[in-house]
Amino acid sequence: MKAPIIRFLLVLPFIVSAWGIAAQTDALEPNWDRSLALRAVNRADLEVRLKPLFQMARAGESAALLGSLLAIEQDPGLPAPARDYLHFRFAVGLGDLDPNTVAPAVLEYLSTYEARTLIAHEEYPDVAVPLFNIPAAAAGVRNLWEREQAARQAQELLEGPADSWVNAYLAANRTARRGFLDALELASDAELGELGRAALARLDKQPELTLMVARAGLKSGDYDLLRQSIERGSGPELPRALQAAARELRAEECIGLLDHALRLGSDTKAALAIAHLGRARLHEPAVQQLLFDALSDRELGAAAALALGTSPDPEVQSRLHEIASQESGLAKDRAALAIQSRRADGEAGS
Repeated sequence: MKAPIIRFLLVLPFIVSAWGIAAQTDALEPNWDRSLALRAVNRADLEVRLKPLFQMARAGESAALLGSLLAIEQDPGLPAPARDYLHFRFAVGLGDLDPNTVAPAVLEYLSTYEARTLIAHEEYPDVAVPLFNIPAAAAGVRNLWEREQAARQAQELLEGPADSWVNAYLAANRTARRGFLDALELASDAELGELGRAALARLDKQPELTLMVARAGLKSGDYDLLRQSIERGSGPELPRALQAAARELRAEECIGLLDHALRLGSDTKAALAIAHLGRARLHEPAVQQLLFDALSDRELGAAAALALGTSPDPEVQSRLHEIASQESGLAKDRAALAIQSRRADGEAGS
């Protein structure tokens, strides 16, 4: 019984959302001590109550399932932490089932569940937050199922024209688009090439295709397609495309893309490339040289300095100190900035 509790508590900080703080602050105060609440959960035999809930969910018996959840919520024989925990565990566990396994009414019930176990917020002791945030867990399941359904739709659309796939991607919301991107993992290189080129033709007017084009280039190994996604892409998806490239490219490809971005004539794109590609490969001598060369650039010098300042390489730090003490002009000032930022980071971490 203890292991599942520990596992869920590890993810609890990410599940407790802002609405929990806002909803409880004005009217409610903490009513449970955290350790006492967890002790109450540990004392209850809850696994035996969870099993039939999932059996009913898999069997599609949503009416009976709702009745059982309501009975648990109103069971005076269970302490409030145990009741909340059962609902939380069930809500999280729904994510392991196929999309729409249960009727919408079940998720709606979980989404509006009012937690009885309220503990003090770690930073604001007078603020009450739910120990087990059932509505947040239900929202996570909704998003997961929507993403999975979108991925299935995207896989089916791969059999049709590339433009139809791109149109469906553009029409999807943010969660569904993630599902479409998931589907690219299963697409062939030929399919990825068609999709990437179809989207690239529309990228200048629809920058929301930036990440999709980049993913198609990365997954198919079409380096030119990837470069064009960075060169012609824009907007909030450009940093995500660079992050993906930094994660998945080989060292020489990452260095080449960074060099290409620095030559595009766009200070914004160059700075983003330094932040993502440069920092990801900061241990590479070629990347270090590109950044040292950029120190004297009026627009990019600060970005290069901040990146170099994060390097633990003694040779990099020694070179920065040499530039800061012997040279003049922008490079000297930027080297000093790099040294100062590293010193500040060290003091903050001590």
